[in-house]
Amino acid sequence: MLKFCVWAIMAILVCFLLYQALVNRTTQHLIPLSAGERDSLMTLALPSGMTDTLLNNEAFDVHFNARQGIANCVAYELTVGELHGDVPRFDFMCDTGIKGCPLPTDYAGSGLERGHLVPAGDLKWSENAMRQSFLMTNICPMSKSLNEGGWAKLEEKVREWVRRDSALLVFAGPVVNKNDSTIAEGRVTVPSHYFKVVMAPCVRPVRAIAFIYPNGNSGGRLNKYAVSVDDVEKRTGLDFFPFLPVDEQHRMESTVNLEAWLN
Repeated sequence: MLKFCVWAIMAILVCFLLYQALVNRTTQHLIPLSAGERDSLMTLALPSGMTDTLLNNEAFDVHFNARQGIANCVAYELTVGELHGDVPRFDFMCDTGIKGCPLPTDYAGSGLERGHLVPAGDLKWSENAMRQSFLMTNICPMSKSLNEGGWAKLEEKVREWVRRDSALLVFAGPVVNKNDSTIAEGRVTVPSHYFKVVMAPCVRPVRAIAFIYPNGNSGGRLNKYAVSVDDVEKRTGLDFFPFLPVDEQHRMESTVNLEAWLN
């Protein structure tokens, strides 16, 4: 009887350990992000010579380029609690205190839409944040196909990921080339592509994914536009997560693991 009890206990222990291993392998562990950690991860390193004015809005940061009339990048945290709200949209506005900020009418007759970098749909929880999202410092010239197509679908996908992962850090901006066209008598650059970098800082292991969309036809699945963070850095000169250890940056930025986001 004693021998049977010992074997039974051992069998229960083995089953428990196997169950724990399975749970640890398949369950994401959410680790709360402190304000200091968030601010560090949202810090960007910009290439030498890039014109940049940092604007700290209520819910997002804008790195604005006065020479190009558009942002170099925007950065914000989106949490699951911020997915709710009913604040209505505003009219587009010039940020009159910022040098080089376009007028809303500068896009008129261009055939391009005033596309949000930080989506208005992510800011329904705050009237002030919603208003700031309609400042032209957060707006870029986008084709209708992109703005109402792939870009909008990616914004909705990010919201789905937030519901699962608790919080995400999001970066978005243009991919500017020397031969890009302009509007508003040369004061606003029309980028050929746009990027978005998404990081899940609360899950373990921490992960990141990036996307580059052409400023035109943007149909197709996400995997058509998924790239590594390194790819965005090479094309923009921006350096994401510069305060992370080098080995952690390499692990997170050098690969494209879209499956981890879609599962």
